[in-house]
Amino acid sequence: WRNAIYRTEPAIWTIKTSKNMFKNGTYIGCYKDDGNRQYDSYFDGKKTWQRVTSVDECGALAKKWDKPYFAMQVGSECRLGSKLFPEKGKYPPRYATTQFFSGGTYQYACQKGKRLSKTSKQYPNYGGNGWTNSVYHTNPSPYYPAAYWDSPAGDSTIRFAFARAFCLNIAGGKPKDGKWKANAKIVLWPCVNKKDKVDNNMQFEVEDGYIKLKDDTRWCVTKQTPRDTNEQLTLQKCGTKGMWQKISTNDDMTITWVASPKSGFNVWNIPGRKNGFNGWQIRSKPVYSYVNVDGYWNELFAIQSAGPPTPKPTPAPTPPPGHKGLKAALGWKVEKGWKRGKGCTIQVWGGAPCAVSPNYPKGYGNGEKCVVSMARTKAVTVVDFSTEKYFDHLKIAGKKLSGAPVNLKSLELGKAGHKMVWSSDFYLGSTGWKVCKTKAGVPKPPPKPKCDETLKGHKDRDYRGCQTRTKTGRKCQKWADQKPHKHGHMSGWKVKHYGLHGAACRNPDNLLRTIWCYTTDPKMKKEECYSGDYA
Repeated sequence: WRNAIYRTEPAIWTIKTSKNMFKNGTYIGCYKDDGNRQYDSYFDGKKTWQRVTSVDECGALAKKWDKPYFAMQVGSECRLGSKLFPEKGKYPPRYATTQFFSGGTYQYACQKGKRLSKTSKQYPNYGGNGWTNSVYHTNPSPYYPAAYWDSPAGDSTIRFAFARAFCLNIAGGKPKDGKWKANAKIVLWPCVNKKDKVDNNMQFEVEDGYIKLKDDTRWCVTKQTPRDTNEQLTLQKCGTKGMWQKISTNDDMTITWVASPKSGFNVWNIPGRKNGFNGWQIRSKPVYSYVNVDGYWNELFAIQSAGPPTPKPTPAPTPPPGHKGLKAALGWKVEKGWKRGKGCTIQVWGGAPCAVSPNYPKGYGNGEKCVVSMARTKAVTVVDFSTEKYFDHLKIAGKKLSGAPVNLKSLELGKAGHKMVWSSDFYLGSTGWKVCKTKAGVPKPPPKPKCDETLKGHKDRDYRGCQTRTKTGRKCQKWADQKPHKHGHMSGWKVKHYGLHGAACRNPDNLLRTIWCYTTDPKMKKEECYSGDYA
């Protein structure tokens, strides 16, 4: 008698335009660790974790090693991660930061484990527990479910995160005379009525730090006594002096008071049970302001703000139809090498002519020659280029291109001539090239850092250049990836010793006679590279 409810189409969540309550946070949550050790990025090439005395110390290590995520376990073990959850389902969440029910015990709570040696100032002081990780962003990041995120399906409710079918509610509903009254109590109640609708006594807008009743925004959720005491929340006129109304939402899902962050929202008097709860045990429970809020399971709330439907993007203008296999178009002409739609050809896309190599992009043949003239053209852009280095080359704008040059975009023809000449030898090939007409004076992209393309060391193992294509023009697979080809070269000491970063060609373990890489071609696992193609 329970339904799992889904939206057919994904709901799009966007930050509210006003951003008046937009916040950043570092704490992600409390998650189970099942021994798969997903957070195992190496520190110094030798070990996958390090003992620390505080969350701040672990965060500093994550920044040092340029890792976006880190996790604390048993109060002292620091682990780093490149991805939040590399394998979905391996890190299921605990129910709350400070408590987790398992046979009536709380041993898996992130805040109930071994105490941290030092108090952190930059991160929350959640050190994890046995087989339980406190997971963090290394740098502050926008977080949900604090509040202030719009969704077309949002219903303007403030939900009890531990049992999301229950919402903050003004006890008794709207008075019969239609006028809201001061001192009405705030309780938990099922979020929808028997007609599957959300009543107006549980719809709220969170704006500028105030929880306002959506039906009449002059009324706010309030703590009447302006000091740290345990008392039930009520409805009062917004701006009433001598009361607490302005709230702060936090990345551990708590709602606290700006005037005193240690006090915050708490569902009062829910009995602790080993085997969960029934609805009647939660219904009508009072919502209190409680001293010393710390992320206990009955202090977690999700604010589901309603927003206007996401506007449909303005459709892009339909480009003119493309043409390919041409001998001549828009001032460009294949003078030599056109063979009835084959060989070198002219393409027209978006109103500009382009020349492409034979059979582009599936690969050109051996012993081919082409000449293309480019009238009324001041500059061209190299859209794609991959040939056998040294032997298959394209002469254009006074340059002789071969291999897989990078950072080579716009070329002004000037007095260098308005023809491009292509030739391939009798052996090997690649995907070819595509060159298009462009406007002169196009700003050049900022130069990339210079790379040392010197081949050095035994079998070139000390090469640290920037080449990312093989001798046949195939793109290199990133060393950190395991698709399309699995490999075992990401042991920490190898990464540092051989410089296995990005998709650059290297020669770990002196495996081949020169630098090489795993390719992105599923049919070609690894292949040697040339050096020196970095423009």
